[in-house]
Amino acid sequence: MNKNWEERWTEDIDYLKKSLITKHKNLFFNVDQKEFEKKVLELKLSVNNLDYDEMKVELSRLVAMVKDAHTSIYFPVERYMPLRFYCFSDGIYITAVSKGYENLLYKKVTAIEDLLIEDVTRELAKIISHENKYFLKAQCVKYLQAADVLYGLLICDDKNKIKITVENEIIEVETVKLNELNYIDNMNVPIYGEKSKENYWFKYIDKDKSLYIKYNSCRENGIPLKDKIRSTINYIEKNNISKVTIDLRNNLGGDSLLLKPLIEYLKNNKDISEKGNLNVIIGRETFSSGLLNAYELKNQCNAILIGEPTGGKPNCYGEILRFNLPNSKFNVSYSTRYYKLIEDDSVDALYPDKIIEENIDDFRN
Repeated sequence: MNKNWEERWTEDIDYLKKSLITKHKNLFFNVDQKEFEKKVLELKLSVNNLDYDEMKVELSRLVAMVKDAHTSIYFPVERYMPLRFYCFSDGIYITAVSKGYENLLYKKVTAIEDLLIEDVTRELAKIISHENKYFLKAQCVKYLQAADVLYGLLICDDKNKIKITVENEIIEVETVKLNELNYIDNMNVPIYGEKSKENYWFKYIDKDKSLYIKYNSCRENGIPLKDKIRSTINYIEKNNISKVTIDLRNNLGGDSLLLKPLIEYLKNNKDISEKGNLNVIIGRETFSSGLLNAYELKNQCNAILIGEPTGGKPNCYGEILRFNLPNSKFNVSYSTRYYKLIEDDSVDALYPDKIIEENIDDFRN
């Protein structure tokens, strides 16, 4: 006998609650258990008043209460706005567009439907798992693109067409499926945006007489990372390079040990490890193992950290495992270990020695 709507979602909610409580390293480190269980009960009682997209949002809201960025829920998204957004120091702008929306490139977004963009991001903050405002900046622009989420939050009434206001002009944007999401190639891409699908690459910057290394992910991808690092070291040795910049601004983590051969080399290179010769760029997407590598480079290799504060905390829960909800099949990640890099647990990010915030003109130029 098939289960009805209420039975399926009630079972998923109960399974989510029980699994998080029993599996997470310390689920109630930041949220009161009674408050959490109260929200669980309220959600179960409202199941029949919610549709599929609203259930996605409400389950996300429940998980986000934990305030652990590694503990998140992942659900399918059917419709996307064919635009890419980014939160700069001077507002949220469109940084990539699909065909037909060329005139929106680099335009500032001030509203979605009838809601000011500040109010939209405030609503998104309630359903996004995060530990600081920097990771929220990184994540909210991804959720902003998802029409299902905007619909589930009651921000829009139609997932197929969404009105956005850009610099006082209202534009109706037709949404697309994921396989239809194609951006127009933009030749005006900053160096850090090049080869975004590669986990690791390097390039010699002639004007600075330095080597730029972009490390996007602490994961293997194609050629083994140890071979890429060996190639980097050979290039440094052959060309007598003494200045290096390692860019971790988009590194959301993985296995921190993969970068160990490069860290060991830089630590023992007297020229590069001299103060001022090794810069490490960090940012809102520097998270988990990416953050750990930045910390190691600073403390073992005398690196100077520049950029934005990290999206992750130095001391945090992590090392995730996953489970699926029995009926919706939504995937849930949860933390199994507590990492402590520094003495003070209250520090909300790894802060750069030199803070540099990017605005839209920096990006364009």
